[in-house]
Amino acid sequence: MSSPDFPTTSHRGSLVDWAQLVRLPNVFTVLADVGAAFLLVAHGPQPIARFVAVLVAGVAFYWAGMILNDVFDVEQDKAQRSTRPLAAGKICMTRARVAGWLLLAAGVVIGSISGYLPGGSEYPMTWLPAAISVALAIMIVAYDGPLKKTPAAPMAMGACRVLSFLLGASPCLAVVDGQPLIPKYLLGIAMGFGVYIMGLTTMARREAVGGPSHNLPMGWIVTVLGCVLLAFAPQLARGAIVDWNVSPRDTFPLLIGMVAFPVIIRAFRAVRDPAPAKIQIAIRIGILSIIPLAAAYAYLGAGPVWALVIFALVIPSIVLATKFRVT
Repeated sequence: MSSPDFPTTSHRGSLVDWAQLVRLPNVFTVLADVGAAFLLVAHGPQPIARFVAVLVAGVAFYWAGMILNDVFDVEQDKAQRSTRPLAAGKICMTRARVAGWLLLAAGVVIGSISGYLPGGSEYPMTWLPAAISVALAIMIVAYDGPLKKTPAAPMAMGACRVLSFLLGASPCLAVVDGQPLIPKYLLGIAMGFGVYIMGLTTMARREAVGGPSHNLPMGWIVTVLGCVLLAFAPQLARGAIVDWNVSPRDTFPLLIGMVAFPVIIRAFRAVRDPAPAKIQIAIRIGILSIIPLAAAYAYLGAGPVWALVIFALVIPSIVLATKFRVT
């Protein structure tokens, strides 16, 4: 009899199994926020080599995190989510481990390289993407491993999203003596995405079992706070010379509010009626809404055309979300 830890024909997994393992619909949220961060700072996709590299790195990091998440949680999933690919034995653990660690390494390498690709005189070589890539890899492993079952888990997940956003912007940030590595407004936006994800992650701790819990109202409050940060963070650029396409004082907060309102309402309904299905729907809508939130920032920095490009990622994400689990 073959050991479940070694590859067999039945444990190689189909493309559908692997797509479920990496939460395929969610990858478009990573393309959205990493891409939007780059577009916000560079006001377009140039230098294109750095843009493509940082997008690929972001996807590699996300897929690594999803795979290693299920590798670390396989015993719990066998008890609570037995249909997941690893728990159901559709993909062998050895293949999953190798894929997860290789993708994590690829994220670090490609992310680091993005700062050294041709950028012309406007974008000199920079080590900042390498530093952020290493930090992101460490945080992914920390979340998936020792922090997953601790109260610090939502904060760690939020930190991953902060670093992911900063990774997107980092190839366009010059390291200059006497100046901050990362502008205040950019840190504020990254923190907004991080707090938003921290809130959703706090709520998601009850998605499998449901029922009343302090995690739900606390997660809702944190999610709302994240939306507020996202709406007003661009105003931290006060005094800096930034070429925005819309006013950060009135139009932009309204734009973020329009995107965030359905998320906040759905999450509030889940707090009032904490059935697993309602919690899962709220989390799914919250995660997929990262795309229009990111599109708003692409609009702010690069204009309507690139905002539509980012927003269009909603289409494959929603279509695939009908076939694969998001959470």
